[in-house]
Amino acid sequence: MLDENQFPELPGAAILVVEPVDENIQSCNSTSEELLGTDAADLVGKPWWQALGVARESDQGLPRAIASGIRTAILPTLLCPGSSGELVVGGYLYPQLNQGQKVIVLLLFRLGVGQDFLFARPVGSSDVVAVLGLDNTSGQNQWEPGNIARRMVDMRFGLQQIVPAKEDVGVPVGATIPIALRNVTIEQSQDISRALLSHLTPLLEGQARIRIGMAQCERDQSPLVALIAANNALLRMQRSAASDLIAAADGQDNQLLGASAALAEGIFSEGYSPQASRAYLSKLAALVLDPQHANEYLREVLALTLHQSGVAAAAIFRRRFDDSYEFVTGGLAVSDGASFVPSLEKQLPRQMRQAAQKITSGQLQSLDRIVSGKSPGAVFPIRLYERVLGYMALQYETGGTVTGERFTPDVAALHHLATELSAATDWRQAGERLAQTQAVAPRPIDEHIDGYVGDNMEGAIDQAVFLSRIDVPVAIIGPRGTGKLYVAKVIHQESGAAPENMVSVDCREFRGRKDALTRIAKELQRSSDKTLVFKSPHLMNVDAQLKLARQISTRILADTNPPRYLPASRIIGLFPDDLEHLVRRGELNDKLASVFAAFPIKVPPIKDRKRAVLRWAHKILSQEGARRDRKLTGFTPDAEQAMLQHDWPGNISEMRQCIVSALDKTDKEWLTPVDLGIFKGLSPGGGSGTPDKRAYLQMLVEAPSEEEEYAPTTLEELGVALGEALHSLMELETIKPLGAWLDDEVILAVCERYRENMRAAADFLQTKPRNIGRWMPKVLSRENERSSSSLWQTPQQLIRRWLKEAAPMSLPPQQVVQGILLSHVVSQCGSISVADKARIMGVSTPTYQKRLHEIQDQ
Repeated sequence: MLDENQFPELPGAAILVVEPVDENIQSCNSTSEELLGTDAADLVGKPWWQALGVARESDQGLPRAIASGIRTAILPTLLCPGSSGELVVGGYLYPQLNQGQKVIVLLLFRLGVGQDFLFARPVGSSDVVAVLGLDNTSGQNQWEPGNIARRMVDMRFGLQQIVPAKEDVGVPVGATIPIALRNVTIEQSQDISRALLSHLTPLLEGQARIRIGMAQCERDQSPLVALIAANNALLRMQRSAASDLIAAADGQDNQLLGASAALAEGIFSEGYSPQASRAYLSKLAALVLDPQHANEYLREVLALTLHQSGVAAAAIFRRRFDDSYEFVTGGLAVSDGASFVPSLEKQLPRQMRQAAQKITSGQLQSLDRIVSGKSPGAVFPIRLYERVLGYMALQYETGGTVTGERFTPDVAALHHLATELSAATDWRQAGERLAQTQAVAPRPIDEHIDGYVGDNMEGAIDQAVFLSRIDVPVAIIGPRGTGKLYVAKVIHQESGAAPENMVSVDCREFRGRKDALTRIAKELQRSSDKTLVFKSPHLMNVDAQLKLARQISTRILADTNPPRYLPASRIIGLFPDDLEHLVRRGELNDKLASVFAAFPIKVPPIKDRKRAVLRWAHKILSQEGARRDRKLTGFTPDAEQAMLQHDWPGNISEMRQCIVSALDKTDKEWLTPVDLGIFKGLSPGGGSGTPDKRAYLQMLVEAPSEEEEYAPTTLEELGVALGEALHSLMELETIKPLGAWLDDEVILAVCERYRENMRAAADFLQTKPRNIGRWMPKVLSRENERSSSSLWQTPQQLIRRWLKEAAPMSLPPQQVVQGILLSHVVSQCGSISVADKARIMGVSTPTYQKRLHEIQDQ
């Protein structure tokens, strides 16, 4: 039998000898007892999978390595050896002969433990864990630990600008950064990863390449399993010749990596910085800097530093404008539990002060650590690349402290500190913060847009100006949200009429024939020198359409005795489709269509006016910023790229809703693709996806695209989106109150449509105004939960689009959408309990059963 004395001394390494036939442990060294938390007598003779707490048939690296029996590296593997809790190990396996018999020798190193998990908040079963890694592609000499550490800190700041919650970005470990994506599927996380790569790639300037591996957290499974799977997906891409930049965990990863026998451990590597340094950086990253009170932040930094092993005194010095350095704050080590009290410079150890005074800017620019031969301490530069901001001086204890145990802040921690301090008022130089901490600066809002005149709407504005000189009814035709009302305003303004003389009559609000006739008669009688704009007149009762057509065509008011002529006025109708199509479908009376058919103005959808997309987006963002009294910088370039590529089926109305929803979800000064929820056209390589500009005449000669035979209504699209959202819930095995969210969105959408007119909103909801006030606190209390759920983004947009254009209904809109959701619950949720179905509907179990009986009786 092999003896542990036969093996070389490897501090911290557990050595296990396994008999390959019966798979029992033959012998082990003393470190194995410490690592696994079990006496050697209990380990020897026990099967290796029982002793290590790993499933024998799993696809993890260790079982596959033992099954292969060949000399290989062991991939990061999660062990659960009883009392030791969870730990991640790596190491090596090699076969050896013992008295003529083959045995397997395992050399295991601790890589991580469950208590060292990388996020401030625990991840759940609906979350995705991603590991971002850096590849060197430049062949230059920048692939050094110090340069990598600085680069990864910069990338972490860039990630925090685009990931919704800053605490979901872990601290760098070597050339990797862990990221938690909350409440998303793998498919959704791939979209977000493309946005992350598009945002960060320009920061690298072609000197490296970023890849992201990801894995879904599963129910009743340790988050470390997902972290290992995401790390393996990253390693698989890095070690293959494929050009993939984003990959989800795959069952073949361990086989591919095991075959490659690679030695790197990715996120679990300690080759760049020891565990103590990573812990220091994690605590440092948790501190918050107030730019106006940097000294308070520095006191917290010193308190953290003075609690590190072997540190007796610490001080921070700041660079002056004349290239000299001044003392900012310092202190002496305190006993455990005592609070940190800042010291004056003269109270610091004399040797430390003398060593600090001899430091030059040349040393600080070229060295990461400056050691004095006369003082048991060191000086560490606080710099952003070549720009020195100051330095940290440390004095070490002299009595019995082992040199190797003394704390030294690594490059990543110092670069993080420099990046934070560069934003402080007292630490700024030249009045600006370096641009490296922000991958790509957001494009500022264009404040020089005069209304929307810059968008000629492919000739629609020119037509409007011409028709403003002719006294004839005008039809403005275009899909919802294209800006038809703006074209009507151009006609009104160019005619020379006063702005207040434009009257908008929303025909969607009429609750019946009598209501329509009464309102139309009133507006026509007092329309002298005014412009009447009828929005969606095809939604009126047939009798009302016919009566309106007769009055416009004859210029005689109805129901007047003696007959009276229609006052001199302009009549404009806004229609969502060609008049002949509306007549053919039976929605528009042919008499009313003929009245408006003389000079129709067609407004093309925004997807055919790509040059106008950003013009409208910047104007909307400026308006919303002013309405909220909030400073907004603009859009990031990749957000503009995504907006240019997006089809905008809801046109400008959808764009406004998209921007409003993004502002509700973030407090940043700029908007990113993740905020907007659009990712089309984004390239992981950061390339531009801006479409080619086409001349107006070129568009006219191009062959028109074939018209689709069927276009679903918004309500039909909403039904599909609700079904997909419910399907995602079933796959993730989670419960969300979709029914309550539906009610919330309907109430908010109707209130948004009618603005301050609570009576009109209540009429549309078929309730009383006081009920809306009673519902609103609960609606707003669920706002964060709804907004943070990625599976709810599409239903939210569709609900608002549907209610923005819908006419009053025979049933309350809440009841309509609840019926759609209930039908999906009945068809998809047969495997869950009635109580869980009721929770999805957002009601009690008796109420759910009552509604179910009602739908079954119909």
